[in-house]
Amino acid sequence: MAKPVSIEVWNPNGKYRVVSTKPMPGTRWINLLIEQDCRVEICTQKKTILSVEDIIALIGDKCDGVIGQLTEDWGETLFAALSRAGGKAFSNMAVGYNNVDVNAANKYGIAVGNTPGVLTETTAELAASLSLAAARRIVEADEFMRAGLYDGWLPNLFVGNLLKGQTVGVIGAGRIGSAYARMMVEGFKMNLIYYDLYQATRLEKFVTAYGQFLKANGEQPVTWKRASSMDEVLREADVVCTLC
Repeated sequence: MAKPVSIEVWNPNGKYRVVSTKPMPGTRWINLLIEQDCRVEICTQKKTILSVEDIIALIGDKCDGVIGQLTEDWGETLFAALSRAGGKAFSNMAVGYNNVDVNAANKYGIAVGNTPGVLTETTAELAASLSLAAARRIVEADEFMRAGLYDGWLPNLFVGNLLKGQTVGVIGAGRIGSAYARMMVEGFKMNLIYYDLYQATRLEKFVTAYGQFLKANGEQPVTWKRASSMDEVLREADVVCTLC
């Protein structure tokens, strides 16, 4: 038997009861639910991943909807519990929904939502940060400094590699891959080589237009190339990132 779940309550007199299995950033989502006359209950349990039993306890006897997380197993058991409580909707705070048994949700008449596209730029920025950190040896230099090993500047101390004018290789030029490529091309004036089963037409047009802009302003234009294989990307690129 699961222990009682600790919660934070917003709009306690709301007509509809919506529970969130985790605190989420900001309050806009809470305000949107309150505007629709919802009582919002947020689980504040100090537990990284809630068990099925924990979530059933959170759902309780009456629950109109749940906002869950990708770490939770939303299958037959949970959708049955939500249905018994009168629930009509479940929203997965994730782009994907591989943790959700959609057939089970359909069986109990529960609508399922997710959040596609919301992490495209975020993920691309993290990938760009990792590329920059690797090229400029930032992690190595940080560890060197923290270990107290720095005793003065040297011409070849953690010099790293210049990105400007080099070639960035992208394997997988979907939404995230294309966003990453644009950041590296525009931010560091890198040339692009990419491999994808499908032609990234919008990305190609972007790089072409940016190259024309640079040329018109007296700078070296950037270029793009669609590779015929991943091996070609690995041979020709100075920086490689695998994305989707």
